[in-house]
Amino acid sequence: MPRELKNQVVVVTGASSGIGHATARSFAARGARIVIGARRLDKLEDLAAEVGQAGGEAAAVQTDVSREDQVQALARAAVDRFGRIDTWVNDAGISVYATFDKLTEDEIRRIMDVNFMGTVHGIRAALPVMQRQGEGVIINVASIAGKRALPLQSIYSASKFAVVGLGEALRAEMYRTWPKIKICTISPPSINTAFFDNARTKEGYAAKPMPPVYPTEKVVNTIVRCAEHPQPDIIIGAAGKFYVLLNRLAGGLMDRYLSRSGFKQQLSGEIKQAGAPDNLFEPSPHADEQGHWTRQGKRRPA
Repeated sequence: MPRELKNQVVVVTGASSGIGHATARSFAARGARIVIGARRLDKLEDLAAEVGQAGGEAAAVQTDVSREDQVQALARAAVDRFGRIDTWVNDAGISVYATFDKLTEDEIRRIMDVNFMGTVHGIRAALPVMQRQGEGVIINVASIAGKRALPLQSIYSASKFAVVGLGEALRAEMYRTWPKIKICTISPPSINTAFFDNARTKEGYAAKPMPPVYPTEKVVNTIVRCAEHPQPDIIIGAAGKFYVLLNRLAGGLMDRYLSRSGFKQQLSGEIKQAGAPDNLFEPSPHADEQGHWTRQGKRRPA
């Protein structure tokens, strides 16, 4: 059985904003010692200071998850500071909203390098530590788009399908050789974060979440529960479950539905040029924990 949260050391990637930031803060509030990684060191240090002022313990390590050496350094920092790693959360993710023919090879590789290889790097860093301990939990944040691919997000969807498949294979391996090391895959639907403002677009309009849009806490609470009570594969929200079920039962119908509605539902009416700031290759200026979207996927007034 995994340790109680108050006795855990938790590593979270993608912790400078959105789900990762909220997850790290939630673990710290429950007494866990946290080690946080992301490209924006200033945001990490602000969070570590907040945790410290509240009486907790946190270490911040600037980390680009596409760089295996930096992810290994994140793991070493956790072991050097706290002696172990109980839970590792792979959360970092990026996307480009564009039809496949508009994507460059560099954009395609970057999405796969962060979303999939970043997860691989996290597992490769955490697993040897957990094998020495004989236990641990690895939580991979995938997406509903990794269960049913979306137009305008072909490579993002492919990267999340890869994360889902990797988790399935690893669970089978761990059951055989390391039964106390648990692999959890969490697939959220649209979540109210800055992900959409951070995404690159090549369609002339800013990205928006497909409704229904769930609060960040919905994912955070699931991740935190998995650290103590691991579950292999979790789809968040009734809408997400229905979406996946419908695709299994009527995949052709879903193809036609998404060809008609999937474009409009993912693009706002806000003009955004391809050269506008995004977080594909460099950290974005949008590093908020929460987004500004209604449940219906509409922008909330400022």
